[in-house]
Order: sequence, then structure tokens, then C-alpha cells
Amino acid sequence: MELKPAKLLLKNESRILGLMLFSLLAAISPQQNALLAQSLLILHFGFFLLWQPLFKQQQSFSLPSLLILMLLIVAYIYWFNPWLSAFWLLILMSLLTGRIFNRGFDRIIYGYAVIILFLQLILISTPRLFGLSGLSPAFQLPASQFIVLSPLLLLLVPGHDNTSQHVDFIRGFMVVLLIIFLCMGSALVSFTTGQAYIPSLISSIIILSIFLIISSLLWAPPGGIGGLAQLWEKYLLNIGGPFEQWINHIAAEEARSSNRPAEFLDASLQYLIRQQWVCGVYWQTYANNHNESNHLEGKKSKYPIVHDDEKIEIIIYTFAPIGPALSIHAKLILRVLVFYYRAKLQEQQIIKQAHLQAIYETGSKLTHDVKNILQATQTMTQIINDDEANLEDTFCIIKKQMPVLGQRLQSTLNKLKAPVSSLPVDNQRGSILQWWQQLQSRYTDADIKFNCTIKNDVDIPLETFNTVAENLLENARNKKSREPVLKIKARLFTRNNLITFCVMDNGSAFPENKYHALFQQALESDDGYGIGLYQSYQLAQKTGYQLKLAENTDGNVCFVLHPLQAI
Repeated sequence: MELKPAKLLLKNESRILGLMLFSLLAAISPQQNALLAQSLLILHFGFFLLWQPLFKQQQSFSLPSLLILMLLIVAYIYWFNPWLSAFWLLILMSLLTGRIFNRGFDRIIYGYAVIILFLQLILISTPRLFGLSGLSPAFQLPASQFIVLSPLLLLLVPGHDNTSQHVDFIRGFMVVLLIIFLCMGSALVSFTTGQAYIPSLISSIIILSIFLIISSLLWAPPGGIGGLAQLWEKYLLNIGGPFEQWINHIAAEEARSSNRPAEFLDASLQYLIRQQWVCGVYWQTYANNHNESNHLEGKKSKYPIVHDDEKIEIIIYTFAPIGPALSIHAKLILRVLVFYYRAKLQEQQIIKQAHLQAIYETGSKLTHDVKNILQATQTMTQIINDDEANLEDTFCIIKKQMPVLGQRLQSTLNKLKAPVSSLPVDNQRGSILQWWQQLQSRYTDADIKFNCTIKNDVDIPLETFNTVAENLLENARNKKSREPVLKIKARLFTRNNLITFCVMDNGSAFPENKYHALFQQALESDDGYGIGLYQSYQLAQKTGYQLKLAENTDGNVCFVLHPLQAI
């Protein structure tokens, strides 16, 4: 069976609330006869079912739940007495107080309803329950009639769309406890002192007010002093074990870079099992969606707390059933642990990738060095096989190039012997004029125009200039094989008293779709290894130079190597 309140009822919730309270207060009035009181109670529960805030989201009742509800209503009406009426008043007050903390006009409406019920309970119902003399006879009837008729003022409230569903049961329950304390305290003071109920009520209100003021000061003391609120929050956070110590332990274990993920997990769970509420911990890790390993520390119980993840499954076994607060605490602990464990796995993966990257860059760099040495060897071979070349000139060229070739072979061999992850940079320096002559001799038949305007000899990092020059010139020669009319120029000059080397050609511009990645990563190449420019740029940076593409237009492409001070 479904309850579907019309939109009109939702807009007139305050009026339904007023009729509900009026029918209840009229039914429990001492001057009311039994038959009329039962009729008013039936009317009250009808309005209550239209108003109640508990099932508006569900808006449907099953037949068994509806039968149980009807039986409870019938039993309440049949055994109706002052104690049951006081109990029902407290329930209504908890529901209404839970709605007071809403915002807007509803807060005033529900606050007014709570005041009516509070006056009924404290002035009429409590003295009647304990047989105490409350208000004087002259005020008893007018006060009772005023309380009964007060809810009818809610009928004058204009209809408005009220879609609020929130009921703060905890705050409502706390307020009801204070009201019970006030009623019971007033009756107790009256019995023990023998004074009238109203003076006892005033005394209880004063005591309760002092208690609330002191509690509020202790809860949040002024001046930045920690109060009960901080202690309560710390208790909720540390329930079952010191959470701060757990976080510090996890962070300390994670900071140990020597610990592998499995060792980190084992050390952390060994610490967790020492908590007094934990009797056992089971965990199982996964690698590539397959079981990798599983462990059990302690013993299993009937009360598991499970956290399942794609990388790990952890189950905490407790000695006894745990409450909601400790359950949240345990799940938070497991989430923190899994977070650090996954971070440890990612750290290990990054280290592995960095190692593989170092191997890749080292291999490609050495391969590129070997390629350059092979090209130099092929150049000398062509000179030797040239029948028209002068034998004396050929001998001079070979005499100059063989020591350089031997040095480069020795440098490459040293790099092969060095640790893969930390290849040193060759800081050997030499004469720039001598280097320029050797460069020209290596490319005597390459149809490259060399131009040098430097007269004063200076020292330069030979490996940097060799690597950059050979990469730029070989790239230009490969480009010439695609564009036969291409002209290549190599210049060596000074700018601001600093050495500058450039390689220019009049061919097509560097592709724009690759320009953003130039010098930043290895680029795909159809006629090379695609890593030469990237490695040349990195080597230049390490030795205080910069390699850049100064011009990039069709007919004017220029790569420049110059010291960083020249920028």
C-alpha cells in the first residue's frame, strides 16, 4: 500500500502540524471525557501520519509494517494514560526539535511547536504524573486552555513549499534528555524539600542553566584553550588505538626508501596487530590480477573488517563486535595503509622505469657515438679509395684523423665500462682552431661550406662541440639526400666575445608539428636514430652551452650553439 500525499498537503505542512498538536493537547486535557479523548487521539494520529517526516522519501508501506503501525496506535489509544501521553509528548518533541535546526521560516514554526509541547509537559503533565500541585487553581484552567488553543495559530500560516526532509535525531534526543532531567529534577526537589512544584521548577531551571553555561565554557573555552570539544574529537579519532601514532608509524615506514612494498606492508600490519581490539590480520596482494602472496597474523574470528582493493585485500579480525565509531576508525586506518602501500608500489615502478630509461638513453647515446665514428671511418675510407687524390695529402689527413678517431673510440669504451645510470661527461678541453681544422678535414668531400672568423685561439669542451657538430652536419647531409639542391654552411664566429657555432641550410623548414618537442625528447626520424638532437642539447646544457633553432623558415634553417652567458 502506498501513501502519496498531494502537493497541497506538502505546502500546508504547518497547518497539518497545528491540527495534529491541537487534537493531541485537547485529548490529554484533564477536563476531557474518555470517549471524546479517544476520538481526538484517532484524529491526532491521522494528522500525524500526514505530517510525519520519517517516510516521506520512501512514501510507501508494506502490508506487515502497516499492520504493526495500526496495532501500536490501537494499543496506545486503548491503554491511554498520563504516562503514555507524557512518553508520546517526548517523542514528538524529539522529532520537532530535530527540525528546529533547519533554516528559514520552518525554524520559527517548529520552535513555536516545541515551546507549546514544553509548556504542556512542564506545567500540566509533570505535576499530574507525580500528584503535585502545579499552577494555582485560578491559573490552571486558563493556562491549560491557552496551551490547547495555541496550535491553532499555525492555521494562519500561509502555505509554502516545504521540501525539507532532514531530521537531526541526535540533537532532538539530547534536548529531550535535558527536558526529562528538568522534569525529574523539579519533582525530586519538590519531594525532598516539601515546597510547591513551581518554586522547585524555578530552582531546577536555574541549576540546569548554570550546568549548561559551565558545560559550554568547558566545551569551547575562550582564549584558544583546548576544551572538551577537542578531547571528544580526539577520542573519536583515536578510539581503539592512538591514530596519530599509527600515522607517524606509517609515514616513518614509508620514508624508508630501502623498504620494498611487501616489507612496508608487513611492518605496518605487525604494528596494527598489537592493538588491543585486534586478534588477527589477513592480507593478500595481487600482481597483474593474479594472487601474489597471502599472510595471516594472529587468528581469525567471527567479526571481520574487510577492505578489498585491486592491489591488496586486508581483513582485520576483532575479538568482539565493534560499534560504528570503531568501524569507521578501522576502515580509515586501512584506507591510509592502502594509500601508502600503493604509493610504495608506484615508487618502485618509477624507479624501475627510471632505470630502464637510463639504459635506453645510455644505449642510444653510445649507438649514436658509434654511428658517428663509423661515418668518420667511412669518410677516411672514401679518401683512401680516391684514385685521383694526392697520396701525400691523403696521408696527412689520415695522420691527423687517426688520433682523434682513437680518442673517440677510447671515450666510447670508457662509457661502456661506466655504470649505466651515471655516465660521466667528458670535460676534456682543447684548441678551437685545431678542432675546426679537424672538422673540415673530416668533411672535405661533403659539399659543405665552412666559414671561420675567429683569430684568437681558445679552449672549448671537445666532446660537446664534436657531438653537436657531427649531429647537425649529418642531419644536414641526410636532408640534402632528399633535397639535392640544398646548400649547407658551417660558421664559427664570436658574438659578444663568446664563441658561437652554427649550421645553416636553405632547405625546407623544420616541421611545425614536431617543433614543440624539439630538444625535449627523442623524435621519430626516417633517416636517423631520432635522438641525436635531444642528446646534443642535454650534453650542451651540462657543459654550459645552449643549442637552439635560431631560424626556421623555408630557405633559412639555422641551428646555433653558444654559451649560456650569451643569452
